[in-house]
Amino acid sequence: MTDGPVMRVCERLEEANYERVSGRFKVASVTFDFPAVFTGRKERGSDLVVVVDSDDKEAIGERGVRTRQRLEALTMALDVADWRVVVTAILVGPPIPSETVDEMTRSCRVLTVSKATLDGADGAPSLDDRLRVLLPLDARLGEDALVADPLGQLERHMDGTPDARLAEQLFAASLRGEDEVRRVLARAIEAATAPGLASA
Repeated sequence: MTDGPVMRVCERLEEANYERVSGRFKVASVTFDFPAVFTGRKERGSDLVVVVDSDDKEAIGERGVRTRQRLEALTMALDVADWRVVVTAILVGPPIPSETVDEMTRSCRVLTVSKATLDGADGAPSLDDRLRVLLPLDARLGEDALVADPLGQLERHMDGTPDARLAEQLFAASLRGEDEVRRVLARAIEAATAPGLASA
């Protein structure tokens, strides 16, 4: 078993505030043994994350079948024990055949972390990209981030034009709803056409 890649994934999960529990644990009188198991905290409290070393041929089994069976047994045992958790399996190392991975996804969420990802190879997704669904959302905006402000852009374009006052009234009315916009527009049209009607 190769500890390096698995340890790197474990360290990243710990950084993301997951709590490591013993890889060997019992659910509904059935004992399960994985390289690492994590539970979420706070808003991630319903997460159960199982880390699998796909380089361990004995544990993985032919074409990953043994791991698929263990994951299916785990999710069934959790159902029997009435544990309300979301199970995620992280397959770390050499790829398992895609048809086996597809079968695994019927019982749990499956993430894969390849050697290329861990080595930072060109074109390979980063570790955070592979684990994104488990990581906290970073909503911070960088200094160069573009924030859409369509009303602000319209106001800047209208500034200094003959219709700037009307645009300002329509923007204000839009905050109060569609009917208010119609009323402002109707008053503006009446005001614009009234002199023409009077002179006719």
